[in-house]
Amino acid sequence: MTACVAAVMLLGGGAWAALYGARLVTRAVRRADAADASLTLMRGIRGVVVAVAAWALAGGLLLAQTWLLVFGAVFLAEELYETGVVVLILRRSAS
Repeated sequence: MTACVAAVMLLGGGAWAALYGARLVTRAVRRADAADASLTLMRGIRGVVVAVAAWALAGGLLLAQTWLLVFGAVFLAEELYETGVVVLILRRSAS
């Protein structure tokens, strides 16, 4: 029962993160020549990544599949590290 509650929360959080990320990506593309468009795009990509990872974790909990839990955790960690490095480079180059 607890796994179902956690999975529903992950599904809802993933949906929110996907919508938030899509909105940021759309904003960055529309204002591509703005100074902060690259950082906004990276924040949007992070939102989509969090959504995919949350949905994988929810699927792992609902279906009792260990590989989905591992995939969700590893995917989230790798993508947050990767986008963090890109954001650091973008912020350093802006100043």
